Amino acid sequence: MTITESPEVTRFCQYLQIKTIQPTPDYAACTQFLVNQAKEIGLEYQVVEPVEGKPSVILKLAGKDPSLKSILFNSHTDVVPVYRESWNYDPFAAERVQMEDGSYRIYARGSQDMKVTGSMYLEAMRRIKESGRQPLRNVYALFVPDEEIGGAEGMRALVETQEFKDLNACFDIDEGAISSTEKSFYFASERVSCHATFTAHGNTGHGSGFVQGTAIGKLLPIINELMEYRQSQLDELTAMSGAPMLNSGHFTTVNLTMLEGGKQANVVPATYSATFDIRITPNRDHLEYYKYLEDLAAKHDCEIDIPRREKANLATKLDASNRFMKAFLDTCDSQKRVPMEVIMPATTDARYVRQAGIPAVGFNPMRNHKSLAHNHDEYVVESEFLEGIPFYVELMLSLGNVEEIVDYKSSPL
Repeated sequence: MTITESPEVTRFCQYLQIKTIQPTPDYAACTQFLVNQAKEIGLEYQVVEPVEGKPSVILKLAGKDPSLKSILFNSHTDVVPVYRESWNYDPFAAERVQMEDGSYRIYARGSQDMKVTGSMYLEAMRRIKESGRQPLRNVYALFVPDEEIGGAEGMRALVETQEFKDLNACFDIDEGAISSTEKSFYFASERVSCHATFTAHGNTGHGSGFVQGTAIGKLLPIINELMEYRQSQLDELTAMSGAPMLNSGHFTTVNLTMLEGGKQANVVPATYSATFDIRITPNRDHLEYYKYLEDLAAKHDCEIDIPRREKANLATKLDASNRFMKAFLDTCDSQKRVPMEVIMPATTDARYVRQAGIPAVGFNPMRNHKSLAHNHDEYVVESEFLEGIPFYVELMLSLGNVEEIVDYKSSPL
């Protein structure tokens, strides 16, 4: 039996059909869609563009007392590229496919990462407005660009603007991950992304000789040391009880992703470089790790380039003693979600929010669902999307209704 597509699903599919694919995302069409949604729902909105062509759209669910600090719900609008030949469905058609068990899947790039979350925000705000309920605090939904390419011209630029500071935020719900288990993961910390390129210069010569002091000869000890460290981290992860996927954030991953050099097979290259993708666990001081890499390069007479360095990797300890975290946990309980804290193994825009001094928790309420972020034939089970909407309704109201603590020593929160 075919189930008629609901208005919520129709709007979700319209969002998915906008080609905000890197490296040339259609942010103009996306912004227009979000502004139209805000007008239709009856929300205040603003478009902030700290970098030309990289707009952030901010929707406001007005609270009863705007003097109190606000709540943020953040998502990103861009999606990663696709290998079209590996997809069975058009990645931007948002095709609704019925399965043998009667359920529906919506196939599209971004259906999991992370337009599904942004769509749940929109639908939750729509339901709250239609119900006539109003939170105590202002609640904002943020739709920001460029997360998939590091966020330098997206959230990192946005948090520096006066418009962001004027939001007066005190707590952020940010990007989470779909869970393949009954439990729902939340992220209060994440690893630091570090792309390090080591470049060596050495003697050149004919490939038939024993050329000494070569560029590759200088690089090999660095490669060997980092790959040995990689193996040691993998061994510790393997020995740890529990699912490796959930524990991986406790360890630093090292992957050799690029080797460059050489002009011809019979000529020893004068210059050679090796690039590593390193994700540093928050359990280790990432600034000390930068220093270790610099010392390793100097030891072997190599140059090192780490183009993007994080100044801080803040991980606020969040538990029920934090009243906003308590509201989050209470909502999980009332909505029959079993929350489980996990270190985010990759990176999200939440790090920029934390660096701005605002505690942030990454969360996605969808469970028992195959994870396909960045994968071919990415899809969302329609019923899981629809079940996530009431969760965000309650979470927005719960966080938005956290009362001010009356304390002459403290400013209103």
